[in-house]
Amino acid sequence: MKNFHGNRIPISLTQVINGESAHEDWVPPFERDTTVIIKNHGAERLAVNFDGKLPELNKRNNFEKVTKPFSKPFQFRILEDIDDPHHEQLFIIPEFGYNLYDGFYFGPKFYNTSLLPKQFSYKIGPKYGTISNALVGDAMIDYTSLFKNQNIFAIRYGVSGSRFSYDRDLFFNRYSFFVNFSYRPLDLRSNVRQFLTMRTLSINRERSEESLFSEPNYDVFNINYRYQDKNLDKFFTLETDYRISKSFSKVSFSTRFRKLYNNNRQINLRWFGGLFIFNENRDSDFFSFALDRPTDYMFDYNYYGRSEDSGLFSQQFLMAEGGFKSMLEPAFANQWMTTFNASTTIWNWIFAYGDVGLVKNRGEQVNFLYDSGVRLNLVEDYFELFFPVYSSNGWEAGQSDYAERIRFIVTLDIPTLWRLFTRRWY
Repeated sequence: MKNFHGNRIPISLTQVINGESAHEDWVPPFERDTTVIIKNHGAERLAVNFDGKLPELNKRNNFEKVTKPFSKPFQFRILEDIDDPHHEQLFIIPEFGYNLYDGFYFGPKFYNTSLLPKQFSYKIGPKYGTISNALVGDAMIDYTSLFKNQNIFAIRYGVSGSRFSYDRDLFFNRYSFFVNFSYRPLDLRSNVRQFLTMRTLSINRERSEESLFSEPNYDVFNINYRYQDKNLDKFFTLETDYRISKSFSKVSFSTRFRKLYNNNRQINLRWFGGLFIFNENRDSDFFSFALDRPTDYMFDYNYYGRSEDSGLFSQQFLMAEGGFKSMLEPAFANQWMTTFNASTTIWNWIFAYGDVGLVKNRGEQVNFLYDSGVRLNLVEDYFELFFPVYSSNGWEAGQSDYAERIRFIVTLDIPTLWRLFTRRWY
């Protein structure tokens, strides 16, 4: 046994075998559980396999603190690197992003995760907004419990928080406590995964006199289950989501299927259904199901202009809830909604798409809506354009304001772009 500086430490060993204790001067090859008691001779830290002469897969847990606050000395690294088993590492990388109200925001991100995942992780990302002239950003701390030879692979729990602008000179603060259960089959070649997430969210928004929101602050409890089997030729996901707050309770279901053929043609199918169990919001559609542009009251999506109802930023598209590309009326459902979305290859990255759906609001008849058009799938889920052709509004291609009807998906933030290069399947 050595201390952190490589000096040999005399030890007193207590071996517990069948309830009997034996004191020895040497360390024999035990076959049973062993308790080792080491006398304190002024060591700061203890190290196992300090010289790295013994082969092992995980060297990160070979150190234990005695008198120091950390098991290993601290080390700062610019940009992400591999683990150094002799140091507690803190990585620093620059981050930037954009939204209409904060402008370009940038700043350092401090975090402890290297190229290999860690059970305990944290990140702190303070940023400066060039338009809001304010400090914004996010932070998270979590711990993951791992399980061997079981269908439940990991349990991750933690807390997160963020602060950004949601309108001009108006900020929101979002706090969340979460626990996530991850399941996977024992067959490691299988891509089947299951996730069960429970979280609480507290949203606090600054309110102005012109604000249309009657409830600026609210709490939401959310339970989400997702099943996925993502492969190159077949892609399938199934999701169930339940949310409850003081003024509403709602449940939704969605499923998505994609088939890629040998000639590089593909077909995409998606179904969504949502139902309010109760809804006391009668003056606002802020918590309603959206046909084409969710209000994102839980602040989960990366909207560049989330409060815009006209102009370029109002044309940003997210495949969520109704999934329509045309802006139709009624745009929200405060009772129930069901939609079906489909697209298929015309040539290379040019697709044809179509959506149909039923929308039901309190005191109104059921509305049947549809749209169709052309989708340019430049990089799926990251860079796409949608050109509407015909919908419940008639021929949209011939309208004088056609440019304002085009929808787009554009990803600018670094974490999302990084997933583009690290995702396993197309």
